[in-house]
Amino acid sequence: MGVCTAVCELLWRGHPGGQTGFLIVVNIFIFFLAFFLDFFEIAFIILPMLGPVAEKMGIDLIWFGVLLCVNMQTSFMHPPFGFALFYLRGISDTLFKNGSLPAKVESKDIYLGAIPWVLMQLILVAIVIFFPQTVTAFLDKKVEVDLNNVQIELSADPDQQSEDDARTAEMLKEMGASEAPAAGASQ
Repeated sequence: MGVCTAVCELLWRGHPGGQTGFLIVVNIFIFFLAFFLDFFEIAFIILPMLGPVAEKMGIDLIWFGVLLCVNMQTSFMHPPFGFALFYLRGISDTLFKNGSLPAKVESKDIYLGAIPWVLMQLILVAIVIFFPQTVTAFLDKKVEVDLNNVQIELSADPDQQSEDDARTAEMLKEMGASEAPAAGASQ
């Protein structure tokens, strides 16, 4: 375990609010960090420190990753590193030069126009936090088998037992088992 991860775990061990408090603080931290860093710096520097802490707190890491990616999407839409805003600025300048736009679009107009999108993105972050099934609904679930409730039924009829053994041997051959039990062998 890295030193940064150990420090993060110590800081979060006594944090009030449990998992929900951790998630709210981390998302606020990521949101404000996105003002100064873009997606890649956050993904490669900050997430490796937060992932092990989230795992130790019992948070599903797939859901946690999706949640933080949804939050980091906002970094494309707000200044100063709002790459989507810079792309839009470049497109609007090109369209103005080509004569497709009647007036030049100012940066402040682009920034003000991005506010509703950032707010919708933050609402999406809240939805993912409070309704995790929006992310995890279609994930494969672990099948928990209670070994105390497993029942093995054997037929008392010897002819039926040898048919069952023959079917089992055939199924094992189809599945690629190297050694199939001999027909009539019962334990």
